[in-house]
Amino acid sequence: MHWVERGPEPEGLEEIRARNTPRWVQYYTNGIGSRPTDSQWRQFHSDLEHSFRGLCAYCEETTKGEVDHFRPKSQFPSLVYSWSNWLFACHECNHRKSGNWPVGGYVDPCAISSSDRPELYFVFDTLTGFILPNRSLSPHRRQKAQTTIDDLRLNDLHHLKNRVEWIELFSAAIPADPDGLSDRTREILVHFASRETQLSSLILTWLSDHGYSMEIPESE
Repeated sequence: MHWVERGPEPEGLEEIRARNTPRWVQYYTNGIGSRPTDSQWRQFHSDLEHSFRGLCAYCEETTKGEVDHFRPKSQFPSLVYSWSNWLFACHECNHRKSGNWPVGGYVDPCAISSSDRPELYFVFDTLTGFILPNRSLSPHRRQKAQTTIDDLRLNDLHHLKNRVEWIELFSAAIPADPDGLSDRTREILVHFASRETQLSSLILTWLSDHGYSMEIPESE
């Protein structure tokens, strides 16, 4: 999981938020009326897809994606139409998280504070593909990382298989010695490690483990 800059709120959302949010707040906060059936957040699917480069905010795999309410609608009805509460997520991760919200919440892929960015919470075992809480975390933050992994099932077998296969593909194209890279090899390295490429956090871990220290340009 890596940090994503969501970007500015799309045009037209403010009006939709003003029109629809009161019904969600009245139902879930005040118990008034029936559960709202509107889902106009789907109109902004392509905006989120662009911001997240077509990658799931949680598992970093390529996906058609859905609009995920990071803080669930039932518990945070005032944020149902808040751009800052939307993530681009695959169906599986979105479904796993569903309406859950543990004490302390989940690791936020779009955290505002640099000290809360997901890169600080997780590490990868590049042999097995497991995503793990960073050992340097405080007990509270470590629990937050572990809960995120467990509730979203980020270490399910298919995720591990994808990660191991991706590492094998990448490592076969990159020499074990980081010195003296050819221009072509450097291009391959930058492509795999780019935030526009799936599982780039895993690849960056592999690079660090193997002594590569080159900087990867930020996506625009």
